[in-house]
Amino acid sequence: MKNLNKINPKKRFGQNFLEDQILLDELANLIEIKNHDRFIEIGPGTGNLTQLILDKSDSCVSVEIDKNLIPLLEEKFIKKNNFKLINQSILSFDLSKITKKKKSIRLAGNLPYNLSSPILEWCIKNSESIIDMHFMLQKEFAERCVGNETSKSYGKLSVICDYLFEVQILKDVDKSFFNPSPKVDSSFVKFKPKKEFLDQNEFANLKKILNHLFSAKRKKIRKTLTKIFNESEINKIDLDLNLRPDQMNTQNFVDLSRVYKNHG
Repeated sequence: MKNLNKINPKKRFGQNFLEDQILLDELANLIEIKNHDRFIEIGPGTGNLTQLILDKSDSCVSVEIDKNLIPLLEEKFIKKNNFKLINQSILSFDLSKITKKKKSIRLAGNLPYNLSSPILEWCIKNSESIIDMHFMLQKEFAERCVGNETSKSYGKLSVICDYLFEVQILKDVDKSFFNPSPKVDSSFVKFKPKKEFLDQNEFANLKKILNHLFSAKRKKIRKTLTKIFNESEINKIDLDLNLRPDQMNTQNFVDLSRVYKNHG
């Protein structure tokens, strides 16, 4: 097998490999893999977590963008009939090639920090097919995902995640566990889609409201809303207009997005 010491993690792919077996075993246990599960793994790297997923699940499709890792992974799992490897960016991967069934796929991956947002957007687009996602993320990004109106990390991402997912930080992971060691710590996070069907129009309106309000997050929302709604519409809004955006909860934003839907 190709010598792992000769595998140089590539900065342009955001590669920081996990190699500590005790930690990997713990992560696999946190995922709670069942023998009927079908996985897509985003960025298998050198296949350390892949091995644990394959040992416990029905199948795993690993999507790896780095062509230099393909020979290693193919050799490592040559005897695994439940393994499929695709050399492609997950952002251009068509999930319908794997399944057309709703809630049929589980996702896992040690995500590159610079692609966490685009990958999460890809997951949102495909959320009706996804059972859950378990991702290693930059700790600061993870805290934004689970943030609420009582936390400093609260913002647009927090509201979007709460609207779409049940989000839980399962474990914080020190930067020393990665090769090479990044400058920041990480968190292992579970996302479970809440919705059987995503109302795309409501979601689009919610994002518009979030963009309007969080662009002036230090201001009371009344001032911003007067630029969006007329006075009669504002008077119908059942919400304290003296709040700032970071004092509002997810339902407040959803209620405003429904007013926005009927606007004009």
